[in-house]
Amino acid sequence: MKGFSVFVTLMVILTIQAPLFSAQPANCAAFFRSGQVFITWDEVANGEKYIVYSNTAPITTENIASAVKRIERAQGSAGNKMLEYLGGAAFSTLTPPCTFTRNVITPLADGQSGMADEVDSGVGMIVLTSHQAGSYYYAVTAVTGGVEDKSCSAGNSVGPVEEVVEEPVPVLIWRSSIMLARAYLQYTDVDSFNPTMCNTYAFTYWIGVTPDYNTTSGTLPLELHVDGSPGNMPAVGNDCRYFCEGIHLKVQDNRTWWYGYSQTFPYDTSYLYFAGGPAATSGPVINFTQARIMNMLKWMILREPYYSSRIDTNRIHVLGGSMGGGGTLMFLQNYPDFFAYGRADVPPTNFLEIAWQYTGWLTPIWGLGNNDNIKVGFTGWRSEKLNEKYAGMTVHKWLNLETFLVDNKDVEMPFLGICSGGQDNSVNWPQQGKNYYTNLNATKRGFLGNISGGYGHNCEGNSNDQLLTIRKNHSFMAFSNAHQNAPLPLPDDPLSINYPFNAHFRWSTPVYRVGGYQDQIDSTNRYEIVLASLSGDDTADATPRKLQNFVTIPGAEYIVKNTAVGNTNTIYQIDTITADSLGLVTFPGFSIKSGTTSSGGCRFVMVPVEPVTATGKFANQLGGRCIEVSPNPFNPHTRITVQGAGLDDRCDIRIYGITGHFVDKLAVRASQRSASAVWDATAFPSGIYIVKVATSGSILTKQLILLK
Repeated sequence: MKGFSVFVTLMVILTIQAPLFSAQPANCAAFFRSGQVFITWDEVANGEKYIVYSNTAPITTENIASAVKRIERAQGSAGNKMLEYLGGAAFSTLTPPCTFTRNVITPLADGQSGMADEVDSGVGMIVLTSHQAGSYYYAVTAVTGGVEDKSCSAGNSVGPVEEVVEEPVPVLIWRSSIMLARAYLQYTDVDSFNPTMCNTYAFTYWIGVTPDYNTTSGTLPLELHVDGSPGNMPAVGNDCRYFCEGIHLKVQDNRTWWYGYSQTFPYDTSYLYFAGGPAATSGPVINFTQARIMNMLKWMILREPYYSSRIDTNRIHVLGGSMGGGGTLMFLQNYPDFFAYGRADVPPTNFLEIAWQYTGWLTPIWGLGNNDNIKVGFTGWRSEKLNEKYAGMTVHKWLNLETFLVDNKDVEMPFLGICSGGQDNSVNWPQQGKNYYTNLNATKRGFLGNISGGYGHNCEGNSNDQLLTIRKNHSFMAFSNAHQNAPLPLPDDPLSINYPFNAHFRWSTPVYRVGGYQDQIDSTNRYEIVLASLSGDDTADATPRKLQNFVTIPGAEYIVKNTAVGNTNTIYQIDTITADSLGLVTFPGFSIKSGTTSSGGCRFVMVPVEPVTATGKFANQLGGRCIEVSPNPFNPHTRITVQGAGLDDRCDIRIYGITGHFVDKLAVRASQRSASAVWDATAFPSGIYIVKVATSGSILTKQLILLK
């Protein structure tokens, strides 16, 4: 009897323990949509984590060891703590309610308002991005009691799933009752993005449009709004908010400062918003946050008809304050040919190379400020140029936005409105901001701004009525060393006064009138623009920026005149100026006359001493090889042909800006005696470019003129 009692006791123990050490998910399902596979399964009791496998053949108990282990997910993997938080915060005022706690995989139907169905409680999930077309099978196993049950059956395996490589589409999860605002969920690529950052790979976006959007046509501006810390999208609503002229995009961040994070460092997954931990020790740091936002913008601009037909790509701007102010500056410097302008309040300008209030939040994301081993890299839409020029820089140097201005004078940044608080103890003045104003002025960037000397973590004076009208396809005037500007360098401890920069200046454009003139002349050999000061006559160094058609060549001479607005024979000033090494033409001490939109002001007139001649076809002979470009000038396509012996696949064709910065690398079709490539310059502004052809034994260059 004693032996029998022991046997029964053992059986009872094993019966109790068996579910803890052997459990299999059920109802595994998978479907493919827009470049991604959505996989769901019923979670098991006491599950600790789930392992997702893939294979090109059905996955069985016998062959699971040879399948590819794609990812591990914890119990409750369909939960979304950010969505849950937003439901009680930024989304609490939305109508109908937007109160999700879990992810969504089935988008809201067309014409329907309210919330889409979220994944059921007790169901686990993962979204995988497809990297290679084909038929794939998936299996999900569970770990309980520290042991993985690798058995496979119809309940925890699925396939085949037919996949192709294409750009993912965000999931529409909510639409307002008045049909003027939408919320989307974007699933990032867990194979390349680091999902340990706040345990998040599904990010939320809110897009609002104007009240008449659905009943009108025509293009509108697009505003990207990046908020201050922690990045939880305050002030969203049921339509476009706060004086919005068109389409308003607000984005969720997990306090990655609108840039990104390490691709390899294992972050603390418990955070809702990242705020601490040990310093990151591995990289590279990738612009994941910027990349997913740029990918969202690409979808809006190029793929989604509801937005793409309405967005004026010459009127895309970015704005933000505090953390969002720094994010604004980084978007402008990283994507200078994408945005028309930016507006930044109290932005940090040197993240890692100086101690300040939030150093303890930043080093866990990006590493210590003296760590030269962590480098930067880039991904997402329009990242090719970034990788070409900057990949491999140390992260602490890259995130010093002050030195970026000086080290990258060739970057033609959009116009900037910026302000800081002189008593700011959050984004600490003078550690943050002081040098940025000095360097904006020294590098002849186009900007206006103000230091509100008596303010703390807020400021005013970073905008005016003209800023909101700036288009990417119009030139602007950069003013530096203006007599009425605050003296530089700015004080470490400002007085309780304003320290203004350039906000009193105006320049004419096709959409903004100055001195009664609403236009610019921006042709190959002539440039005219009307300038005015709203606060009496002033003097400043005047540098035309973002020239669309006028050709400047480093070292060439230009005649610049300051004339009356209505009579260019009435000359106030005239000089012959040599373009600097970047091709910039600066008239020092240009006298800017007092004026308004309707009267006064003066005209800036610039012509080359030697006019540029453009031929439809030309060749540059070197060593028996030559380049032919046709058409030239062109808009927006031109063919570049290289003739000569021994080319084959040894021909590399790249496009550079007139200042020498890399623009594009072309796909080459080569034979023994010729090579050719077509450059599609749709995404680039008018101007002069240089084609550089590298062949075995020679390098050929030729000037291209893009006229839009």
